[in-house]
Amino acid sequence: MSEGGDRNWGAITAAVVLIAVVIGLLYYYFTGLWLPAIGLPILVFGVYELLSAFLRSSEPDRYGTSDAGAATLYGFILVAVGGAIIVYQYADNLIFTAVFAIAIIVLYLITIAVRKKTN
Repeated sequence: MSEGGDRNWGAITAAVVLIAVVIGLLYYYFTGLWLPAIGLPILVFGVYELLSAFLRSSEPDRYGTSDAGAATLYGFILVAVGGAIIVYQYADNLIFTAVFAIAIIVLYLITIAVRKKTN
């Protein structure tokens, strides 16, 4: 990517964070449930990170993983945490919450295995 393209990722990410916070605040305003109002912005930002991983550079840099690999990891972590918070609110059971988080981690491991196999 060009130098200007790298700076645009920061602006896009800031806009997505603001949109996610607004979504969480609206959710809290209409439902009055504070726990999913915290988990929903985390989930939205995680989905953004996962989607942006397809557009980021997949070439490893001198610091380690590629931009796409890092975005994939952070996206899956945020989806696991945000989704687990929402699942806990509606299922009211720690077992379902743990199963959801473990399922997301397994999906991440499958994604990494497929990505390494294709490279």
